[in-house]
Amino acid sequence: MKNYQPTKLEWRVLNYYRRRDIQSPSEIDLESWAKEAGIWVHHVPLGSTYYEMSDDMYTIIVDDRLPKLQQRVELAHELGHVILHTGDQEVLSHDERTRQEREANHFAMYALAPTYMLAKHMIDDCSWGSQVTYLAEEFNVPTPFMDVRLRLLSGRAYGFLGGTSSPLFVVREETEDYDYSYRHPLDENLEYVVCSGEVLGLRKRYKG
Repeated sequence: MKNYQPTKLEWRVLNYYRRRDIQSPSEIDLESWAKEAGIWVHHVPLGSTYYEMSDDMYTIIVDDRLPKLQQRVELAHELGHVILHTGDQEVLSHDERTRQEREANHFAMYALAPTYMLAKHMIDDCSWGSQVTYLAEEFNVPTPFMDVRLRLLSGRAYGFLGGTSSPLFVVREETEDYDYSYRHPLDENLEYVVCSGEVLGLRKRYKG
């Protein structure tokens, strides 16, 4: 990955980890990151969000009704908002809110699966699906989340993962033979369909 150039946002995460000599997935502790930044984290049965308690004091709410792996993603997303987007949010335009959501989603990917760690844990001569499943377990994140993370990386790093990724099949919206669906981490209009821990494909997300 000698030609890979991290984005400015990714550099912020990398610099944080490097200053603390964080080298392995097991050392990624976003609760500690939040505590160090003076941010309170509460796991309660409410929708995940963040809010300002007082000047420069923030609280993150993580929905504890969600699976544990998804709670990590929610925490990373909300932590990204607090670190990147604090200030008056009342007068933001729709486009600005969309941009902030996109940045928080990318922050979560960089924080939970940093590129330099992915490079060290990648398996040679491995199918895309097996690679995704293995790395999702290593980094303690949902399988669809890791699939998107690797696609994001392979799109920016020429030659990484063979320079290409496995095509994602579009499944029928009425597909019933699956275990669960998972909102695409970077596109709220799509969702993954997952069965037996493997990604079957993508479909339009129904917003009822």
